[in-house]
Amino acid sequence: MLNSRTFALTNKLLLHFQMKFYKRVFLSLLFFLTLLTIGILTWYYLQGPAHQGLVRSDFADRPFKIEEIVDITPVADKPNIVFILADDLGYGDVGYNMQTSINTQHLDKLASESVVFTNFYAPSSICTPSRFGFLSGRYAIRQGLAYPFHHVNTSLVMNIGSRVANVLGAVDMRGEHNIINGIMQSEITIPELLKLADYKTGVVGKWHLGTISQDDQFHPFHHGFDYFVGLEASNDDWPVAFYDNDEKVLDDIGLDQEHYTQLFTDAAKSFISENQNEPFFLYLAHKDPHQPFFPSKGFKGKSKAGAYGDAVEEFDHSVGEILAYLDSLNLTENTIVVVTSDNGPWFEGNSCGLRGRKGQVFEGGYRVPFMMRYPRKIKSAYKTDAPAMGIDLLPTLVAEAGVSLPKDRKIDGINLFELLADTTNFVSTRPLFFFHDYAFEAVRMGDWKFIETNYSYTWPIPLEHPNYATKGFVPTYTPPEKDTTINRLDNWPKLFNLKTSPYESYNLHTRHKAKSQEMQRVLSAFKKDFLDNPRGWVDR
Repeated sequence: MLNSRTFALTNKLLLHFQMKFYKRVFLSLLFFLTLLTIGILTWYYLQGPAHQGLVRSDFADRPFKIEEIVDITPVADKPNIVFILADDLGYGDVGYNMQTSINTQHLDKLASESVVFTNFYAPSSICTPSRFGFLSGRYAIRQGLAYPFHHVNTSLVMNIGSRVANVLGAVDMRGEHNIINGIMQSEITIPELLKLADYKTGVVGKWHLGTISQDDQFHPFHHGFDYFVGLEASNDDWPVAFYDNDEKVLDDIGLDQEHYTQLFTDAAKSFISENQNEPFFLYLAHKDPHQPFFPSKGFKGKSKAGAYGDAVEEFDHSVGEILAYLDSLNLTENTIVVVTSDNGPWFEGNSCGLRGRKGQVFEGGYRVPFMMRYPRKIKSAYKTDAPAMGIDLLPTLVAEAGVSLPKDRKIDGINLFELLADTTNFVSTRPLFFFHDYAFEAVRMGDWKFIETNYSYTWPIPLEHPNYATKGFVPTYTPPEKDTTINRLDNWPKLFNLKTSPYESYNLHTRHKAKSQEMQRVLSAFKKDFLDNPRGWVDR
């Protein structure tokens, strides 16, 4: 009887202590989660408004009839257009920029036959906004795009984990999400304008302007393209769907990616072949050399720059195949060929010593290789140091087809042929703007570049950022009996002369305050104009 009572008491005590233990674990976990939530909310408070006060209604669609806002001038023998876009190719990853670890023989040959812009900028330093800028001639935040699109059908855990990783600075392109889910119907793209001049239009490769699997309105067919073979997003944004025109062939390409570069090359050649007897616009947006790298068997281990270099060499080979195919069809003379990159290099890649990487407003994030060959108009190859940007592509190409710019909206780009014809005037007076998140951070005019501030300079945020509450905690020093206070970290704004300091090494703000103030006024005026009219509508 005693043993039975003792056993029962022992079990009761064990259960009591067990419950107390679990209760403590639960309370500790609850306390930790509470602190984490408070920390994240505080973090957002310290960052300030990520969208600069912009909301979805600021980007409302607007009905229009494209025929009423565009003029067509008949052009005899309209040029074909081939636009080839690399993914994360660095300014220094090409041989003609003195790189020796990667064989880019076809790109180098093309450069020797082209006008090469040595101060060319992508429309943005990250994927989606850059691609929108190339195709629309407008800064991407005019359409509410500031970040890459990520697949929306991933698990809740993946979505939360990705968001927390961004907030904590685990990736260098810290950000939140786009206000808009994909390219809007009211935006006008290069192919939509060229179709008015009877062009056939095709896109091959990476799309990344809206998750087609989620909403068919983001399919290239609804934005001017007749032909589509490619991926709906980046090759690392799993699940990555693969499409053949309007058919989803694969829900997810997974890691079986080695064959896609050649597949895209073959699809591009097929499109050219089918449309060789009429004007065509081909947009070939390769996945290379975006990580992860999956060079095919013929290129694996071939370069001196690891898997990244192998991917660049396969991209180069693809460019060579396309150029040779144009030659074989006698299309070279009357075809505009443009090759560039959507932004600077990410974790791997050569920025040619330029400061910064992908995701930053420094030169290494924005400046990219750019070459344009058009034998009928560009009679001899040369280089120009005139600053230009990817938003200039639309005005340049549609003008050659006799299509005017839309009259109902601001087009931020200019015609590159007009720039080349009057370089001195354009270079001295034209501002180019650089944005990160939903904030315009910098402007370039001539040789000068002014950076008001930088949202993504150090992990996890630049403490000295003037818009963050953390600026009050930045260590400073004030000498005894002196009015001067010295900031012991970085100082903003920054003013660089890119002619004398191409690597943005020396801040001349305090030495050239009048120039800083001039550029500050230009940047502030543009920001005000943008916030007053984000979509850039022009009342007729």
